[in-house]
Amino acid sequence: MFLLLTVPCLAGTKPEKGLDRNTAFYKGESLNYVIYPPDHFQMIDWEATGDGYSFAFIPTDQEYDHADLMIGVNIFKIRGLKFFDVVARDTAAVREHYGKRASIRTVDSVFAASGQAVSVFFVNDTSRFIPNVMLGYVDGRTEMLVFELVITDRAARVKAEDVFVQCLRRLKVMPLGELGQR
Repeated sequence: MFLLLTVPCLAGTKPEKGLDRNTAFYKGESLNYVIYPPDHFQMIDWEATGDGYSFAFIPTDQEYDHADLMIGVNIFKIRGLKFFDVVARDTAAVREHYGKRASIRTVDSVFAASGQAVSVFFVNDTSRFIPNVMLGYVDGRTEMLVFELVITDRAARVKAEDVFVQCLRRLKVMPLGELGQR
């Protein structure tokens, strides 16, 4: 179930920024996820689902089809699959898609606001432009969140990478519970 949050707070959590129509909430099987956009970004759902994403974040002053930078988010059920096996298969598919000249490197020490480690990878090929710049994977035990940074050749790559990491660091992963219950 994917819901947009429009309430000011969640069961005793104090978000780094307020919740609005650009904040996503997902109720998983054992965890809840609050996914905040980077500063000056908006959430796009309808157009992003047409491209295979659950939703995406783009700059507030741009339209989805012409955005210079996009963070696509996918939420998958992975019951019975091992998280690191799924990550290995996904990154292998990226390498196969872009060829042997593309490098995929691990980024150290990226953590969600709630403390969970996020497995993050850089994708690069110094001989050509690659639009898929970074991938981030969040292990939710029964589901997996996949974040993908996609840019055009008009975007500043280093700035885009900073925005992507900012988005991951704002993510909150919390145990299921009912609002108002202790």
